Amino acid sequence: MIPSRLTCFLTAFLLFKVCLPNGNATVVVSCVGDSITAGVGVANPSIDSYPAKLQQLLGTNYSVLNYGVSGATLLIAGDTSYWNTSAYIASHNPPLPNIVIIMLGSNDSKPQNWQYGTNFYNNYQRLLITYTNLSSKPQVLICTPPPCFGPNSPLINPGIVATNISPLIRQLGTNLNHQVIDMQLLLAGHGEWFPDNVHPNEPGTSVMAAIVYTALLGDTLNGVIPSLTMSTPGNGNVVFNWPAGGAGWVVQTTPLLGGTNSWTIVSSRITNDQTTAHVTVPLAAFTGSSDLFRLWNPSIQGP
Repeated sequence: MIPSRLTCFLTAFLLFKVCLPNGNATVVVSCVGDSITAGVGVANPSIDSYPAKLQQLLGTNYSVLNYGVSGATLLIAGDTSYWNTSAYIASHNPPLPNIVIIMLGSNDSKPQNWQYGTNFYNNYQRLLITYTNLSSKPQVLICTPPPCFGPNSPLINPGIVATNISPLIRQLGTNLNHQVIDMQLLLAGHGEWFPDNVHPNEPGTSVMAAIVYTALLGDTLNGVIPSLTMSTPGNGNVVFNWPAGGAGWVVQTTPLLGGTNSWTIVSSRITNDQTTAHVTVPLAAFTGSSDLFRLWNPSIQGP
């Protein structure tokens, strides 16, 4: 039986947009990064890493390529420098990107790497040039690393990530005119999405993919808040639907409203048929007849 008191809550939003190629050609999106990009922390990175989910959100007109390398540093002198990886080489070869998304910096905070931290800004600037000089002239977006929520086995330093590395990336964006996707800010306070304090789980990668989607496409709904509807295909599932232009929103649920209620991600996978975004949820996942649901835009700082 479908929950009888389905309630949808929507939040206001602020969106940005980058220029994308015209025409019907496939847009190549290259995701450069470390283990957070590669998909460490999820059972099946080919489906549940943030680049894989970004592909699901963007649809067939895009080709999202995952060039994440576990342990990689932005610093050239780092113990696992991204510059020395096969992924670095591949990301500069065909298919050449139209868009590059860089999310590096977490591993640079390790003690053996941050001893070279005075080179971080210069090394990052050099990396940006290697992509902007490609013949495809890609848009390059740079991400602050997600927060590190506490002690962790990779020995990533939460304070250095937050107070040294993230500000340098924001400064790079301002000085060099690159859009910054501020994962450090937007994911703050959500340690439940990072079980080992560093790597996102499936809800976490869903939110990250939605944030990147919004950064790429902007407000395709022209300020209209997407409406959430529900259907029951009769196969033991409930399908939530909303306009495809709002694919950067995620469905959340809570068992009841109240001062201490906690909203959680309903499902970690979204499909987008370019008309409607869908989340399919097994009916057995509902906790009771009073479950409440809402669409939430993670691209604004909020709950």
